[in-house]
Amino acid sequence: MGWQMAVGKGILIAAFVLCAATSVRAWWSDGHAVMTEAAVLALPLEVPAFFRAGGQVAAHLSIDADVFKNRRVPTLDNAEYSEHFFNLEYLQGRSFPARRYDFIELCQQLGLDPQRVGFAPYAIVEWTGRLTAAFAEYRRWPEDESIRYKCLVYAGFIAHYAEDLCQPLHATVHHNGKIGADGTAVGKGIHERVDSAPGRLGFTAQALAQGQEVAAFDSLMAGVVDQVVESNSRVQAVYDLLGRWDNADDGQMRALVEERSRRAVHFTASLYLTAWRNSEDIRLPGWLRR
Repeated sequence: MGWQMAVGKGILIAAFVLCAATSVRAWWSDGHAVMTEAAVLALPLEVPAFFRAGGQVAAHLSIDADVFKNRRVPTLDNAEYSEHFFNLEYLQGRSFPARRYDFIELCQQLGLDPQRVGFAPYAIVEWTGRLTAAFAEYRRWPEDESIRYKCLVYAGFIAHYAEDLCQPLHATVHHNGKIGADGTAVGKGIHERVDSAPGRLGFTAQALAQGQEVAAFDSLMAGVVDQVVESNSRVQAVYDLLGRWDNADDGQMRALVEERSRRAVHFTASLYLTAWRNSEDIRLPGWLRR
């Protein structure tokens, strides 16, 4: 992929401990809702009208992935937790496979716990695949309301994981404190301040959608990998604003939040467009009746 990262053993151990002790959240619900509605608004006219009109429904559903992280339903909480992040540094520059279980096998070979590394790229690709299949059904049965609703449900889940991945602290071992060579973490608690920023700053869906030039991915997985790497490259920019995340008048902080929010909107909309275009080539099974 043309990128290499060297991470010291002490840093990895410290990051592992910090991951175990800290709950990774996501953009707060108001941020997810606004960005998801913006992603739908940004879509070109080739995407079906029902979908382009369904931004508020998708926005509502974009919050569910966080609702599922509930310790009262421990098996669901356990399954859901690692879908929201990807600690890129653990792989130390290695490429990662296109499929989830091949990735798990790679982690086993490297002596890594895949749940500590995270599954966000696979959650995004898999939910985009579900939307692709649902769009294929829509192409055959365009008047079926159940299929339309299903498309918007899947869109909500895509949005959640895609938007999370565009928050740099979801793509790094330094997700809630910058870990130094001695294993100490500076800035613990920053994650929540970054997650809450889009809602606190009052961005609107219309503003975030404006000027977006959405393009489908030639390779879905390659597009997701590129986003992992891009988000990881912005981690230092987040920590450069340490101590300033509560100041809504800070111009640099506001600019960074807007940049990441617009990036999340663009990435999510690109996934939607990719699903729509790829659905044209899906062959549905002969036994399927709707």
